[in-house]
Amino acid sequence: MLNSYPQLLVIYNELEIAQNQKEQQECLHSVMQSELSDVRVLNKQGDYLNLQGTVCPELNGEQLAQLVTAYLLNEGQCCLGKIKTLSTAQAFDLLGL
Repeated sequence: MLNSYPQLLVIYNELEIAQNQKEQQECLHSVMQSELSDVRVLNKQGDYLNLQGTVCPELNGEQLAQLVTAYLLNEGQCCLGKIKTLSTAQAFDLLGL
Protein backbone atom coordinates (compact mmCIF):
# COMPACT_ATOMS: atom_id res chain seq x y z
CA MET A 1 0.00 0.00 0.00
CA LEU A 2 2.90 2.35 -0.76
CA ASN A 3 0.66 4.43 -3.04
CA SER A 4 -1.95 5.02 -0.34
CA TYR A 5 -2.16 8.67 0.77
CA PRO A 6 -1.85 10.60 3.01
CA GLN A 7 1.48 9.26 4.22
CA LEU A 8 3.82 10.04 7.05
CA LEU A 9 7.42 9.79 5.93
CA VAL A 10 10.23 9.37 8.43
CA ILE A 11 13.28 10.95 6.83
CA TYR A 12 16.46 11.53 8.83
CA ASN A 13 14.41 10.86 12.00
CA GLU A 14 12.01 13.70 11.18
CA LEU A 15 8.41 13.54 10.05
CA GLU A 16 7.18 14.74 6.67
CA ILE A 17 3.63 14.57 5.31
CA ALA A 18 2.74 13.64 1.75
CA GLN A 19 -0.83 14.02 0.52
CA ASN A 20 -0.01 12.65 -2.94
CA GLN A 21 2.83 11.25 -5.03
CA LYS A 22 4.07 14.71 -6.06
CA GLU A 23 4.42 15.77 -2.41
CA GLN A 24 6.16 12.48 -1.62
CA GLN A 25 8.72 13.18 -4.35
CA GLU A 26 9.21 16.73 -3.02
CA CYS A 27 9.89 15.34 0.46
CA LEU A 28 12.44 12.90 -0.94
CA HIS A 29 14.16 15.42 -3.23
CA SER A 30 16.93 16.30 -0.77
CA VAL A 31 17.53 12.74 0.48
CA MET A 32 20.84 11.29 -0.64
CA GLN A 33 20.55 8.21 -2.83
CA SER A 34 22.42 6.15 -0.24
CA GLU A 35 19.92 7.18 2.45
CA LEU A 36 16.71 6.35 0.54
CA SER A 37 16.72 2.82 1.95
CA ASP A 38 16.37 4.28 5.47
CA VAL A 39 13.15 6.17 4.71
CA ARG A 40 10.04 4.72 6.35
CA VAL A 41 6.52 5.33 5.09
CA LEU A 42 3.48 5.01 7.35
CA ASN A 43 0.01 5.02 5.80
CA LYS A 44 -3.38 5.33 7.49
CA GLN A 45 -3.82 1.56 7.46
CA GLY A 46 -0.85 1.33 9.82
CA ASP A 47 1.55 -0.19 7.29
CA TYR A 48 5.23 0.65 7.73
CA LEU A 49 7.01 0.26 4.42
CA ASN A 50 10.26 1.28 2.85
CA LEU A 51 10.27 3.02 -0.53
CA GLN A 52 10.48 -0.33 -2.30
CA GLY A 53 7.16 -1.36 -0.72
CA THR A 54 8.68 -3.91 1.64
CA VAL A 55 7.48 -4.08 5.24
CA CYS A 56 9.99 -2.49 7.60
CA PRO A 57 10.24 -2.23 11.40
CA GLU A 58 7.44 -0.28 13.04
CA LEU A 59 7.93 2.68 15.33
CA ASN A 60 6.59 2.13 18.80
CA GLY A 61 3.95 4.47 20.19
CA GLU A 62 6.50 6.59 22.05
CA GLN A 63 8.71 7.04 18.97
CA LEU A 64 5.69 8.01 16.86
CA ALA A 65 4.55 10.47 19.53
CA GLN A 66 7.99 12.11 19.59
CA LEU A 67 8.03 12.57 15.81
CA VAL A 68 4.46 13.90 15.68
CA THR A 69 4.93 16.35 18.56
CA ALA A 70 8.24 17.60 17.10
CA TYR A 71 6.48 18.17 13.76
CA LEU A 72 3.61 20.02 15.43
CA LEU A 73 5.99 22.15 17.50
CA ASN A 74 7.76 23.18 14.29
CA GLU A 75 4.35 24.14 12.89
CA GLY A 76 3.71 26.42 15.89
CA GLN A 77 1.45 24.18 17.99
CA CYS A 78 1.81 24.25 21.73
CA CYS A 79 0.61 22.30 24.77
CA LEU A 80 1.91 19.00 23.46
CA GLY A 81 3.84 17.94 26.56
CA LYS A 82 1.22 15.47 27.75
CA ILE A 83 1.42 13.37 24.58
CA LYS A 84 3.61 10.39 25.43
CA THR A 85 2.38 7.65 23.09
CA LEU A 86 0.27 7.53 19.92
CA SER A 87 -1.33 4.89 17.77
CA THR A 88 -1.32 5.29 14.00
CA ALA A 89 -4.93 6.50 14.00
CA GLN A 90 -4.22 9.01 16.77
CA ALA A 91 -1.16 10.34 14.93
CA PHE A 92 -3.12 10.93 11.72
CA ASP A 93 -5.97 12.54 13.68
CA LEU A 94 -3.63 14.82 15.60
CA LEU A 95 -2.04 15.91 12.33
CA GLY A 96 -5.48 16.61 10.84
CA LEU A 97 -5.16 13.96 8.15
